[in-house]
Amino acid sequence: MTVGIRTARAEDRENLGALKLRSSLAWGDHVEALQALPEASEVPAEHLPHVAVAEIAGKIVGFVTVLPGNSAAQAELEDLFVAPEAWRMGIGSLLLAEAERSAIALGARSLEVVAGERARPFYQASGFRFAGIVATLLAPAIRLRKDLR
Repeated sequence: MTVGIRTARAEDRENLGALKLRSSLAWGDHVEALQALPEASEVPAEHLPHVAVAEIAGKIVGFVTVLPGNSAAQAELEDLFVAPEAWRMGIGSLLLAEAERSAIALGARSLEVVAGERARPFYQASGFRFAGIVATLLAPAIRLRKDLR
């Protein structure tokens, strides 16, 4: 299995949105709320230059979005989604490494993410540390931060 990483293109937007929703629904949490929330199935066009896509044999299996943060020293991991059929294949870790490279390229010294409880162990195993609790549209979540080298 060879995973390729590339920058998202305009024609990917619909597929990325569908993958985002499918991945979110796979846990079985907040199903009705997610289905009613437009943001749950959308990737804003202005984010595309900041989106890295993972592909296997030309099929999109995941993506990550890294945006400039509130300060030049910080970047925000906005989205990281992997297609449920590709879970546990290392794609999330590849995308997270790409996110860190993107954040460093932006000049950031830290990368932050708001994550639910199910994603927390993944990020903590990758070196992220608790940075606070935040309110989201679905449920309280945690803000995690990783210092970049």
